[in-house]
Amino acid sequence: MHTLPGGLSADKQKILSGYQDWLNANGLQHLTSFQFGSIQVATFRQKDAQRFFSFYFHQKMTFSIETYFDDTNYTCLDTATSGSIGMFPPRPYQYQQSFPNASPAEAWQRHLEAEAYLINKFGLKWKALTMPYEQVLLNAMRLRMQFVRSIPFYPFRALYWYAVMRSRMANRPIQQQYP
Repeated sequence: MHTLPGGLSADKQKILSGYQDWLNANGLQHLTSFQFGSIQVATFRQKDAQRFFSFYFHQKMTFSIETYFDDTNYTCLDTATSGSIGMFPPRPYQYQQSFPNASPAEAWQRHLEAEAYLINKFGLKWKALTMPYEQVLLNAMRLRMQFVRSIPFYPFRALYWYAVMRSRMANRPIQQQYP
């Protein structure tokens, strides 16, 4: 993962400009742009909150919304519009839901509903983040990969996760996953 010093290309910036009114209405301000493999990402942070809205530019554009409750356990809620969110099992303290092809407004609403549900159901508490977003993201990704690698026979199970579980996760809100 590396930062894009000049930001996104002009064509991607033009696409983002079409969402600027919506981003402003939700108090989302540009935080960073980076590249992860062939995927370019523009991330916005909600003012006075630990919510991050990202545009992922790869084969098609998708959205991801993350709420980090802390940067010790990296307790996180991730709502995405990609169909790949269920490709690996979530680690402890990680909650994920996917709504393929949802609009930003619909994904945002589902995310806020899930966030309120998790706070009520599990008593999650907000702890101020002490690290920059990029470091929090990398640490959370490392923890997830360590968790996946700790599962016996994970390389073989990955085939099942890819073929079966990611489609089962689609359009399954947190409220159904954790009744």
